[in-house]
Amino acid sequence: MEFEVTHRPAYAMVTAKLEAGETCIAEAGAMISMDSHVKMTTQAAKKKDEGLLGGLMSGLKRMVAGESFFQNHYNAEGQAGNVVFAPTLQGDIDTYVLDESDTKLILQSSAYICCSDGVEVDAKWGGGKSFFGGEGLIMLKASGSGPIAFNSFGGIKKIEMDGKFIVDTGHIVAFEDTLDFKVTKFGGGWKSFFLGGEGLVCTFSGTGTLWIQTRNAQGFGEAIGPLLPMRG
Repeated sequence: MEFEVTHRPAYAMVTAKLEAGETCIAEAGAMISMDSHVKMTTQAAKKKDEGLLGGLMSGLKRMVAGESFFQNHYNAEGQAGNVVFAPTLQGDIDTYVLDESDTKLILQSSAYICCSDGVEVDAKWGGGKSFFGGEGLIMLKASGSGPIAFNSFGGIKKIEMDGKFIVDTGHIVAFEDTLDFKVTKFGGGWKSFFLGGEGLVCTFSGTGTLWIQTRNAQGFGEAIGPLLPMRG
């Protein structure tokens, strides 16, 4: 299976190129188009070794993380086929290949688009540092083997880290779990926190890859919200 990203960085889409018999899993509503011989089925999101109850809990955790309870499975039956996906908001898409090593990929909620059926995407408890970072109590953890595609709001910048790096919490897209992170007030003091316009920032440390986005979806919503007509 191969993922090809086109129309970067503003209106990116990803094409999953499936060999005969291969299956791609995607978030509900992400599909743009597909070959007519590709078969699509909808299933509750769950780990491969989970039963009905375990699948229900995994689905509920994903809903809390901002993802869909159900996922669509696309299988190229009998011959190779393509399926094209895109996120709801305009922005960039990047890909990552997991290889069943100890390294996992951590995604912000809503960043996940699609992956091979060898990849498991599970809701991960982020603890207090995730909550206060503005990314919610749940993040997504990708593990297993195969490619995964994820999206940003705005363009994506990939950073190869070896040391420390500071990012506004609203601009984090994904990072390898070899990196540790700590959420702190901008500038280190309350004056900078309230008057500096940045709020909370995240200090990453270690060696690994970090992906950040050029725009902040929450900030964008707050900017255009007052300009929208009132309902009713």
